[in-house]
Amino acid sequence: MQKSSNGQVFLYALPGIAIAFINLPAAIILPTFYVEHTAATLTGIGVVNLLRWWFDAATDPIVGYLGDRTTTRWGKRKPWLVMGAIVSSVSIFQLFRPPADAGSFYYALWLCGVYLGFTLFTIAHQAWGSELAVNYNDRSRISTTYSVMSVIGSLLFWVLPLMLAPFTGTSEIGPQVINGIAWIFVVLMPLSALLAISFVPVGIDLSKQAPQSLRKTVSDLKFNRPLWRFVLAQAVWGIGQGMYLSVIFVFMRDYLQLGAKFPLLMIMFFLVQTLSMPVWARLMGRYGKHRCWAFSWAAFSLAQPAVFLLEPGIEAFLPLMLMVIVTAFINSASYIAPMALLGDISDYGTLKSGSNNTGNYFAIQTLLQKGTMGVGAGFAFPLLALFGYELGADNQGVALWGLHTTYIIIPAVTSVIAAAILWNFPIDARRHAIIRKRLEQLASR
Repeated sequence: MQKSSNGQVFLYALPGIAIAFINLPAAIILPTFYVEHTAATLTGIGVVNLLRWWFDAATDPIVGYLGDRTTTRWGKRKPWLVMGAIVSSVSIFQLFRPPADAGSFYYALWLCGVYLGFTLFTIAHQAWGSELAVNYNDRSRISTTYSVMSVIGSLLFWVLPLMLAPFTGTSEIGPQVINGIAWIFVVLMPLSALLAISFVPVGIDLSKQAPQSLRKTVSDLKFNRPLWRFVLAQAVWGIGQGMYLSVIFVFMRDYLQLGAKFPLLMIMFFLVQTLSMPVWARLMGRYGKHRCWAFSWAAFSLAQPAVFLLEPGIEAFLPLMLMVIVTAFINSASYIAPMALLGDISDYGTLKSGSNNTGNYFAIQTLLQKGTMGVGAGFAFPLLALFGYELGADNQGVALWGLHTTYIIIPAVTSVIAAAILWNFPIDARRHAIIRKRLEQLASR
């Protein structure tokens, strides 16, 4: 096996820009936008975000299972990329351009369409990346490139309000920006997918058996202990992170009164993340992916409560910018590690079962990412409502305490718990080298 060239890895990772361009806006901005500009309600949006998780819970494993059993002249993964690009583009165009009378049902319909398209695309895409890698550190190289593209996509979103400010008269995110997102995605997504499909090889399958039955696949996944330790750690962290991301815009705009500065803060956040990823990739090569990832979670739990020290108003902007830089460096590890570490777990599963179930592993990962975000958002908004919080109002006392609990306390606690779970993860560079060597020996026979 030969390493994919840097150009091939670049084209492989390119669709990550389009996915990230939508993922964060859908989680951070879109719920608030629908409450303020359509007929949808705060509680209705929270319920939809929670129920959408169950939709993903049904579709992700199905897509992963079918993807591993797909056989075409273009390989296992590429046909799914085509379907995912089409479904997500149509759904994004509708979701980000709602009529004024759109309600929670409209939001639910097209949100599910978006995540179905992302499921079709992302599971196949990440499994494909795992099959392009040849060893422990090469997988980190591919994951880092993919993560950098994802951050560039997120950065592109936050730059957009500034680009449109001369025409809209403000840098705040409003209907014109939301409409622009839809048009950019329906161009960017199909084009980047086409380039990846056309110029990147299909990867290598080291499994030694034909695809298994559904029952045998479930049995193998069930007894993969490294997988479920990974799942537990990321699920605990992800729920807290989902709550944090769901209310970050509300916290910055309503409490700190920095709504107009929010795009600048996010631009700095993603610039620092882009520059930090190569640093974390080198650290992971030296100290291990799981140790670096767990350390970043623990550091986040220590840094997050510092927001309590800020007084609302424009004076908070500079110290907040410093906190954003620190948080961005810490969080960049969470972009690289999951995809790289899960590829190692998949290799372990292939060695134990003899069958390639990579798609199923990344289906679980995709379900975790979207599900924990949905669960976090599903609890965050109703929790704000329970404390009597009102968007855009002058909230005090118990209502303000509810915002602090949702944005600061719960994410910090879940990060500490997740770091403790992941710290002594059983697959490191040495053990993965043994797994990979045995797989290649079995494949050569």
